[in-house]
Amino acid sequence: MDKHGWLFKASLLSIATLTNAAAAVQVTVPMIMKDLPNQSQASIELLMSVTSFGILLFILLSNFLTRLIGNKKTVVLGVAIAVIAGVIPMFTENYAVLLASRFMFGAGVGLFNSLAISLISIYYEGKERDRLIGFENAAAAAATTIFTWLVGYLMSFGWHMTFGVYALGVIPLIMFGLFVSDKTPTVTGAATSTVSTQKPKLNATMIGYGIFMFILFVTYFGMTVKIAPLFEQAGYGTAAEASLISGISAATGFVAGVIFGSIKQILGRYMIGLGTLAGAVMVLVLSMSQNLILSGVAIAVYGLAFGMAVPAIYSAVAAKTDEASQNLGSTILLVAVNMGVFLSPYVFQLIASAFGDTSAVFSMRVDGLLVLALAVITLVTASLQKPERAPKPVHAK
Repeated sequence: MDKHGWLFKASLLSIATLTNAAAAVQVTVPMIMKDLPNQSQASIELLMSVTSFGILLFILLSNFLTRLIGNKKTVVLGVAIAVIAGVIPMFTENYAVLLASRFMFGAGVGLFNSLAISLISIYYEGKERDRLIGFENAAAAAATTIFTWLVGYLMSFGWHMTFGVYALGVIPLIMFGLFVSDKTPTVTGAATSTVSTQKPKLNATMIGYGIFMFILFVTYFGMTVKIAPLFEQAGYGTAAEASLISGISAATGFVAGVIFGSIKQILGRYMIGLGTLAGAVMVLVLSMSQNLILSGVAIAVYGLAFGMAVPAIYSAVAAKTDEASQNLGSTILLVAVNMGVFLSPYVFQLIASAFGDTSAVFSMRVDGLLVLALAVITLVTASLQKPERAPKPVHAK
């Protein structure tokens, strides 16, 4: 099939719709807690975060698997595992089975997560590649929005039914399986020989932003998983309404991806700090909100700010990393992201125990203060840096 045809491109991009799908069911935590009263809140939240642990492990294993069976078979296997494991919670309340299925969902996503970007670079180059990378980010954000809103609707039928959204993964499974050919990347030319002789090098920028991303995603997951309990404890919203409003964050994240390049030219090295600062303020506003409208505005702005800060971090690492070390830099950030999400429930449980306050409002305020601290450190650091000359655009994720 012609790789320049719309069906080939749509099929290639379709796998991006599952890369962020794990978070769609996070708002079901209060409902699951009621049906599983013998499990602690941290154990229930672990059902949501364990997917990141699966993603983390299988991102590291995917390169080995692709060498054995090829890119296409790895993607198809990963999507199939994600779909099957994703819908298992529809049919059981056994905690061990739920935990295993959520881990395997993450494992499936981990197998094709990095390929969602690298395959674009294998098939395309130049402007066409750049345009499709942008579409990949947009597809992931749009799918997250749709999944989140579908979960909000399905919650009226019970939390089991919400996991039915993962059955939609059959669509990219069929599309990719039928319309995307297998292609092993080949590298030729003089430039390649130069890169191949270089060894990946760890640098301070990777380490610093790796720590930053770990903390940022500890707080990100902590915020998103507490939205439904916050609404219910404050008495102005239901878990279903929390799901609907949470979808706004993904929608504004889509907008952020579209305008990212233009905003970065304006804000430059302050973009990460200002984006993080705006996110911190919105989390604190959310913790004090007493109505759905203000909460919706806060979550919308948070999604926009978060959608600006995260790609700016990938861009900053890429700009400070030589070509041979680009994959190493991206891997470190991906590991930090998934470790942050995985450990988030335990970090907030430890903080709640230390202060003797387990309320969602307290957790949200602590969350906001942690992000605020990140913002201040980042802005101070940026102000001490010398302005950089315009770097060549590097796409990393």
